[in-house]
Amino acid sequence: MGDIRRVLVVGGGVGGLTAAATFARRGMETVLIERRPAFDIPGIGLGQPANALRVYDTLGVLDQILDTGFSYNEMWLFDRDRRLIVEHKFQMGDDRVPAFCALSRLQLHEILLGAAQRAGAEIRLGTTVSEIHEEKDRVHVVFSTGKRETFDLVAGFDGIRSQFRQHLYGTAFVPRPSGYGAWRVQVPRPDCVRGMEFLQGIGGKTGAMPLSNDVMYLFHIRPEAVGANFAGQDYLQLFRDRLAQYGSYVREILASLTADSDIVYSPIEPMMLPWPWSRGRVVIGGDAAHTVSPHLTQGAAMAAEDAYVLVREVLNDDVPVEDRLVRYAMKRYPRCAFVYTFSGQWLLDEQSVRSEEDLEAARIELTANASARIGASDRLLDGPI
Repeated sequence: MGDIRRVLVVGGGVGGLTAAATFARRGMETVLIERRPAFDIPGIGLGQPANALRVYDTLGVLDQILDTGFSYNEMWLFDRDRRLIVEHKFQMGDDRVPAFCALSRLQLHEILLGAAQRAGAEIRLGTTVSEIHEEKDRVHVVFSTGKRETFDLVAGFDGIRSQFRQHLYGTAFVPRPSGYGAWRVQVPRPDCVRGMEFLQGIGGKTGAMPLSNDVMYLFHIRPEAVGANFAGQDYLQLFRDRLAQYGSYVREILASLTADSDIVYSPIEPMMLPWPWSRGRVVIGGDAAHTVSPHLTQGAAMAAEDAYVLVREVLNDDVPVEDRLVRYAMKRYPRCAFVYTFSGQWLLDEQSVRSEEDLEAARIELTANASARIGASDRLLDGPI
């Protein structure tokens, strides 16, 4: 631990804030930089599963998250008219930690930012890294402000377009378009939506996730052209067109949306970086190392776990720092690869429904097997990290 005293964390998302808070709580002098000039976090909401909630508990913010968000222990699969196919009780959580708690991305970010600041991490906004110069036991950094500083470790949690992944691997590993995209909008929560639910359609899937007693987000996943660049003024009509086949509350929500509704679209671009995720004293985690389709609601959870395991491993000074960083990635890779594979297969399965016959076949198959499949994932991800 004595050879790691000063740490730079790059990126102010879930993984970066968790890393900064955890390093600072362990007594490290910690600096976190964020390229945005303010923490006006884009995005709609995040479901946080039990494995992520346990990480947040180590930061002392579990109760704050549970008080802010919407907790649930079950999910439902329906057809496009919200006729029940299967109900699944999650095999995650315990008496203290629910299976899931969902809240807005901004709310989670503010909670983690508070944890990092209380732990003593220094937060610098509107700052990026201009130059990185590595030596055997330190990293010299030139910031966009012109300031030069030296760190014992640099941790890049800088997202899907990671500068630090490129620093380590060039363009050998980058996110690739999947040909699918996700649409989201935050809307009032109908009383009938009591947890995460999916509505299987033809040529796409829709669903909902409550974020509070009053609010949820409605989402839709479907094939979209690679490189599609939709004009903002077209989002409303595009969203309505894509969800036209759905009934129940989805139809009512579509009728209530206006040009001012904050509809968000993003392509799904999976990537799984082989280990190691480091070179010398530079290491990456979160979306910089792996991005997954959203079906297991584990993207942010994997970033939080990365941060927790990174701190645990790198501050355990039983072997040289470089070996600890390799060990971190070796421990993380199987779990992240499982999420990558499982969620990717779920995406392909649901998107293979292209006709009424396919939908009926999917209903039969999901009734027989969906809960068992999800349960297998629950048990694995609920285990120790």
